[in-house]
Amino acid sequence: MNKFLDSITAFATDTEKVIDLVIGVAVFLILFLFRYKISNVLINVFGKLFLKNNKEKTNSLANSLQKPLAYLIGTVGLYIAFAINYNKPGVTKVFKILIILIICWGVINYLSNNLFLHLHFGDSSNDTMNTTALRFLANILKIVVIAFGVVMIISEFGYNVNGLLTGLGVGGLAVSLAAQDAVGNLISGFIIIFDKPFKVGDLIESATVKGFVEEVTMRSTKIRTLDDSVITVPNSTLTKEAVTNISMMDKRRINLTFGLVYSTSNETIEKVRNEIKTYIVQNKDILPEPCRIHFREFGDSALNFEVVCYTETSDMDEYLKIENELNLAIKKIIENNDTDFAFPTQTVYVQK
Repeated sequence: MNKFLDSITAFATDTEKVIDLVIGVAVFLILFLFRYKISNVLINVFGKLFLKNNKEKTNSLANSLQKPLAYLIGTVGLYIAFAINYNKPGVTKVFKILIILIICWGVINYLSNNLFLHLHFGDSSNDTMNTTALRFLANILKIVVIAFGVVMIISEFGYNVNGLLTGLGVGGLAVSLAAQDAVGNLISGFIIIFDKPFKVGDLIESATVKGFVEEVTMRSTKIRTLDDSVITVPNSTLTKEAVTNISMMDKRRINLTFGLVYSTSNETIEKVRNEIKTYIVQNKDILPEPCRIHFREFGDSALNFEVVCYTETSDMDEYLKIENELNLAIKKIIENNDTDFAFPTQTVYVQK
């Protein structure tokens, strides 16, 4: 009788283990095989609830979170299978660490995506300076996420995080002395972002560099020079130097000089001056005032003229186009008035 009861108990126990094994494997296979479909469903639900069914933002969210979310679902499925059949503290700890890593990965992907700007700051992200500031903030948040993940993993290994942080604090004084430049660049980065002396896309000039701002990071600013090379300048350098933001000009000055031959009559000089003035006044791309057109001086080989005027635009390409057209117009005016540009000459007297 006892043997019979033992057989029934063993069968029941084995049956329960088999059922647990089947359930565990089934859960894992379902979650693993359909992990991408489940992640897409979750993202679409989030898009409908919080993104007002905006396809562009939903696709942006999918690009940043789909893969981490799919890995998270597969890992959770594997954890459930182990928890049902082999629930050991060591196994649980391994899965906790994996889940922490995947969550950190997903959050960092999310912070790297432009959706972070759209969701939390709306249309203000259209402003270049706001975009730069928010990307700067996103980089800082990434560091916070990484630090938080490292602390959580360390705690999972059983270390006393508070004691570790205290120990780091004691040695932090020496490290801080070596990190003064890094801290200075970080603070200077905040100054650049929020004081707004320039923004991404601006043409700037300092004592050491001239070019277009491409990126402002926590440590440095990348500037593409006019010869198309990229220079990385520490933020502290840019806050210490005087920086001219050429792009903030609402107009650009054209400053031309040319010389006419000495045989040019007074009447022709006045006519040339008046025709240049008329061209500038009638040109919709050039401001009529302030404008200076003068016969400036008697040069060694020429009657020197000066033309100073301002364009309506501050865009460099447009400015160069307008300056080119003005040069051609002046050349045509001089040719039409039977005079010519002077070039350096010397008169040699030979005494017999």
